[in-house]
Amino acid sequence: MVIQDLVKTVLKELREISKTQTVVGDPIKVQAATVIPVSKVSLGFGIGGGEGSEKSSAYEGTGGGISIEPQAFIVVQNEKVELISLKKTGTALGEVVDLVPKVLDRMQKMKKKNKSSSESGEKS
Repeated sequence: MVIQDLVKTVLKELREISKTQTVVGDPIKVQAATVIPVSKVSLGFGIGGGEGSEKSSAYEGTGGGISIEPQAFIVVQNEKVELISLKKTGTALGEVVDLVPKVLDRMQKMKKKNKSSSESGEKS
């Protein structure tokens, strides 16, 4: 019965980790924009057990793993939605970190463009 309890506990924890909020992250406010991270979640899980003779103990074991890989950012600003994909062949976490300045630069350009559009609208 010990392995059944262990399996229930592991599945409960994996369910908690792999919930929707892990895939579509919490919105992050950056000035006038909202950035929503989108990730890929992969789970693996295995169970094993065995029995010996009356003189030996029974053996049981479980194992599991999880991988969370950033895939994209959804940027929402002034009713405009843009998907910035991080998907490239061989994208590594280091490359994702390298893309952060580009994301911020795009957001600043969008802000400047929207600001100049609203200012020109006020002058008309």
